[in-house]
Amino acid sequence: MRTLTERGFVVYDQFEDKYGTQVRVQQSSAASEPCVWIFANEQGKKGYGAAHLTIEQAKRIRNALDDFVQEHQ
Repeated sequence: MRTLTERGFVVYDQFEDKYGTQVRVQQSSAASEPCVWIFANEQGKKGYGAAHLTIEQAKRIRNALDDFVQEHQ
């Protein structure tokens, strides 16, 4: 389910991974081209690890995840 941040950016998905890390895929405010953030925040640790992806990079992540899912269904 999509939601919006306080600044009006789309959160495409947000969930806890297998070990309780908060994962969020969020629209970027980058003005130069469409980008997306993938945030990961481990429980008990300050700050986020994050990847800032262009469309092409997001496609690579999507394709890698599609391969993983296909191999394990």
